[in-house]
Amino acid sequence: MAASRKWPSTDPAQGLYDRLKARVEAQGLRDTRVVIGYSGGLDSTVLLHLFSRLRAEIPFDLRAFHVHHGLSPHADDWLRHCASISAQWQIPFIHQHVTLDAAAAESLEARARARRYAAYASLDCRWLVLGHHMDDQAETLLYRLARGAGVHGAAAIPPRRNLGPETAVWRPLLQESRHTLLSYASHHQLVWVDDDSNASLTFDRNWIRHGVLAPLSKRFPHAAASMARAAGHFADAADLLDELAALDAGEAAGGTPALRLPLARMVALSLPRRHNLLRWFLARQGVRPDAAQIVALSQLLLAAPDDAQPCLRLADRCVRRFRDQVWVSGLPAAPVATLVVPGVDVELPAWRGRLHWRRGEIDRSDGRVDATAIWMAKPRQGGERLRMRPGGPSRLIKHLYQEADVPPWLRDAWPLIWRGEQLVAAAGFPTSDPDALSGWLPIWLPDDWPDCPLGGDHSEG
Repeated sequence: MAASRKWPSTDPAQGLYDRLKARVEAQGLRDTRVVIGYSGGLDSTVLLHLFSRLRAEIPFDLRAFHVHHGLSPHADDWLRHCASISAQWQIPFIHQHVTLDAAAAESLEARARARRYAAYASLDCRWLVLGHHMDDQAETLLYRLARGAGVHGAAAIPPRRNLGPETAVWRPLLQESRHTLLSYASHHQLVWVDDDSNASLTFDRNWIRHGVLAPLSKRFPHAAASMARAAGHFADAADLLDELAALDAGEAAGGTPALRLPLARMVALSLPRRHNLLRWFLARQGVRPDAAQIVALSQLLLAAPDDAQPCLRLADRCVRRFRDQVWVSGLPAAPVATLVVPGVDVELPAWRGRLHWRRGEIDRSDGRVDATAIWMAKPRQGGERLRMRPGGPSRLIKHLYQEADVPPWLRDAWPLIWRGEQLVAAAGFPTSDPDALSGWLPIWLPDDWPDCPLGGDHSEG
């Protein structure tokens, strides 16, 4: 770890440092890798400075990370500034250039945020620490209320959330005002960059900051603190709603999230609890419908005839009813014939899944594949038949899928394995000639059915 500088002992902003130190110790950052999201602005500069001081008392591996959006003509200057300050404070510096999709439907702010968090997700660290503060919390609350947010949206910026299986985002300054950060920066004579776009009222958050929150704070001096506190109350209420939904779903606390929701769990509930359960379930699958879509989806799922398979598309996902359960899947795939090699696992993104191979229980071969043959994975065209056992009748692939409860929307993206012009296997199903694949059995692991039971052989029904 780099040596730390000696900092002044007389510090009128010492209270901020002491509060942050207590939060860091309580959060458990000791002996972990900590990355500061460093834009070069006031907030992240103060945050990086505070953590550079904390290294002398609490051991952790500290790094600074800058995202270069390229949106401003000054972006290169900001990158150089951040690299220079990090070097001055002896903090390893990393950065990443991102580009924004000009054709995307989202606002520029939303696109920049999405790419920024995608860059964050690529980091190798336990903690990604960001400099959002109390005023940011108040702005976010106002912005979301203006857009009709529910309780979860009104909870605004969470102090902590998981970014991936090994990385968590933490915002330790949410209880601090921008004025406090400015006082700290002034005392320590910190230098930061000012993004000229922050003054533009074209962006919604800037308009709220300058046109709403600023005059509101003149009338009510503690407005930002009060709204940040209200966001905390909304967060508590959101947690209670989630706990109620888990009870309604019959899930054990802390258990593995269910991949499907039985309709029977919804039927007996009051309308608000039914909508809350559905919202909670979909959120855990990465789908966040608005209130009107929740109402429409609830009606669609429960009112459709028993033999129907209703489906509602939400962004790039589909919510369906199948076998009296709610399923969430991607958009239907349109796979094409793909070269494969028995024994070699392969990701098939166009098919939305992975083809895995395992050795058969009865294996009379040495696993060597006929190198002269052309092996293909092909989607079903209709009418294909497969013999399941020696001497048995050939079966329509369609009937095999039906008996194994393969969801209809997955059947046309289910690999059939061909050797030249001969159909030798359907992934996950037995075949009358295991030697045709040199003892290898193909298993299909679809993205939209991660607990697929066809990881083993299915006998003829």
